[in-house]
Amino acid sequence: MSKKYLSGILEWSFVVFVAFNMAIYGSAKYVQFGDISQYTRPLFSYDGMNLMWAFYAYSQSYSVILGIFEILGALLLLIPKTRLIGCFVLSSILINIILQDYFYGVHRGALANAVFYQLLVMGVLWFNREKLMLMIKSAAIEFNIPGTRKILSILFILGLFVVLAVLQEALGSLLKFLKI
Repeated sequence: MSKKYLSGILEWSFVVFVAFNMAIYGSAKYVQFGDISQYTRPLFSYDGMNLMWAFYAYSQSYSVILGIFEILGALLLLIPKTRLIGCFVLSSILINIILQDYFYGVHRGALANAVFYQLLVMGVLWFNREKLMLMIKSAAIEFNIPGTRKILSILFILGLFVVLAVLQEALGSLLKFLKI
C-alpha cells in the first residue's frame, strides 16, 4: 500500500466521521435547547451552561439556522470539490462551540468532542494543504498603487471609511426610529 493510498483512507475516515457527527448535531438543534419558558428563575441564579442554553432556547429559529449550517458544512466536507469550504464552515462553527463550551462551563465531554472534531478538520486541511496554499495564493490581494497616487488613494480609502461609518450609524438610528 502506498503512502498516498493510506493518507486518502485516513482523510476519508476523518471526513466521514466529522460529517456524520456534525450532521447529527445539526439535526438535533430543533429540540436540543428546549423552550425558553422552562427558565423561570432570575438569570443570575443559573450556571454558565444553563444561561447559554436559555440564550439558545429564546430563539428556536436561531438554533435551527445554526443546525442548518452544521449540516451544510458536513455536506460540503463530504464533496471533494467543496471540502475546503466545508472545513472553513465547520471550523467557524466548531471554534465558536469550543469557546462557548469552555467559557460557559459546558460538560467537558462536549468540549472534548468539539476539540476532537476541530483537530480532525485540521487534519483534513493538512491532507489538502497543496490545494489550500493554491487557494490562498490565488486570493492574495496586492495593493500596488504607483507613485504619487499612494497618498491620495489612502486618503480616499480613509474618507470612504468615515462615510461608511456614518452610514452604519444612520442605519442603526433609522432602525431604532422604526422600532425594528
